[in-house]
Amino acid sequence: MALVLWNSILSLLPKNWIFEEKTELNESPRPNLEKDASLWNDEVGTMLKTMLEMAGYPENSRKTHSHFFQESVSPSLGQHPRGTGAPHWKSFMTDDHTPVELSWCWSSQLDTPTVRYSAEPVGKWAGQPADPTNTAASLRLLGDALQVSPEMDLYLHRHFQRKLVSSQTNVKHTEQNPHSQRFIAFDLLENTIIVKQYYLPSWMAIEKEMSKFDLVADAIQDVPSLGTSLLSSFAVFTDFIESFPRDVRPEIEIVAIDCLDPSKSRIKVYIRSQETTLQSVLEILTIGGKSPKTPEEADSLRELWHVVFGLSEQQSDQTPLPENHHRTGGILYYFEFKSGVILPKTKVYLPVRHYAQNDGQIARGLSEYLDRRGKRLACGSYVEGVQSPCKHRNLSDGLGLHTYICWASENNSWNVTAYFNPEVYHPNRG
Repeated sequence: MALVLWNSILSLLPKNWIFEEKTELNESPRPNLEKDASLWNDEVGTMLKTMLEMAGYPENSRKTHSHFFQESVSPSLGQHPRGTGAPHWKSFMTDDHTPVELSWCWSSQLDTPTVRYSAEPVGKWAGQPADPTNTAASLRLLGDALQVSPEMDLYLHRHFQRKLVSSQTNVKHTEQNPHSQRFIAFDLLENTIIVKQYYLPSWMAIEKEMSKFDLVADAIQDVPSLGTSLLSSFAVFTDFIESFPRDVRPEIEIVAIDCLDPSKSRIKVYIRSQETTLQSVLEILTIGGKSPKTPEEADSLRELWHVVFGLSEQQSDQTPLPENHHRTGGILYYFEFKSGVILPKTKVYLPVRHYAQNDGQIARGLSEYLDRRGKRLACGSYVEGVQSPCKHRNLSDGLGLHTYICWASENNSWNVTAYFNPEVYHPNRG
């Protein structure tokens, strides 16, 4: 099975792949750690290990996940600013181009969180003639993940890679059209890992001279053997998005899948809206009222909105957040489609790094929210523990550690996730 999957991974190479890069790809997937990889592991791997400990993972589980990060993920992250120099590939993973984002996810089922992280592998020749679209490192890391993700299935990945990832080399990179085309993510279960793939369709939309919305719609509708329920659910989403006037219509940012059998996988579409009132958030989360939230759910989101942004409880749902024109300003949403589910599931990602006061204020607010629901870290409250992974600065010294706080709830089954940027380019890291 592993050999079949590895051959499937190799089949994703571009047809015009040059010999030198093929040779590099076929080298041992576990090279000796060099200076860059060691630095990535010292800073980000150590942060991950601390987060696993604070989430209460058993020792054997912590060792497995830390070992995979050290041996496979760290060597895939490219140049480190205190290693071989400034990066030649500007990752869209985080606003400062750190190519890793980590998270703690609490749910109504468990008192302590699950640990997850996303990465953009960056190859030695990324952006250069040998690897202009940064393909090699992603394939290598996907191959390494075979050993820790026995349920991995690449059927959907092959489809979306072909439909959404461009091999063109003449695309102009701008703030609106970043370098990145693909991320890989890992949900860390106690004894295994679920691998996910993310696709940023900007390059391909330019190549095909299509809008990202039309490109993504064509890609999803063209997946072979999708159930009618999934396509019906996706039609609810497209009808809703097309109901917005063009000048305020949310933009598609990312498409994602689980690397699982299609019957088990989710197809996920992330959109960004520049509307920043809580009222607009509730409108999108409920898909214009087609998937309503209970008053208790709405109050729960309202409470989180106020505490993580540091707002007065009296602030109206119609009051927008302060104006912010950053590329990742506005509110990010997630729509999930799965076979057998008639309506999309939704989540909202609150970009606290743009609108809160500082990371200390975010931590205190989120801690209060979790405490009221009996959710903590294994070592104590969130605010007591979150400073520990952030060893390079005090949380009150600005914004940037917390990237998003995500909220979702359905039938009173909820989850809240805190996302972190390791800030490898922060001056205090030096």
